[in-house]
Amino acid sequence: MGRFHPIVTMLSWKTRLLRPEEIEMILAAIANMHAQPFTLTQVAELLPPEITRDKKKRRSISNLLQALVQIGYLSKPSERKWLKNSQSLSHFLSPLLIELGEVERRVFGQTREERVIRLNPVEQGKMRKNG
Repeated sequence: MGRFHPIVTMLSWKTRLLRPEEIEMILAAIANMHAQPFTLTQVAELLPPEITRDKKKRRSISNLLQALVQIGYLSKPSERKWLKNSQSLSHFLSPLLIELGEVERRVFGQTREERVIRLNPVEQGKMRKNG
């Protein structure tokens, strides 16, 4: 088994029947969808037949699309149609990853500041005399 992008691996948790390489193909198909909104059938037309022939895998593709709706990359204007909210998943995630980095720095920055030990002037004087 090859090494896959961590986000592809995380998406595979939502779709147990799809292998990571199949998820990569589906993400590529969605990124290349020019019709807006698009249907599952239109995505399936861009995928290899071995993925789309299996009804269970086709249902898993639908589950993957739902997971992409949950994270905000896709929206669902009707029951059978999806709409991309960004050009590709990578374009969608880029600002979110920057924002996440800022959240992590802010959270850890506060923790570090709380760990600073400050001596009051009286204790500093005692240390100088004893030192």
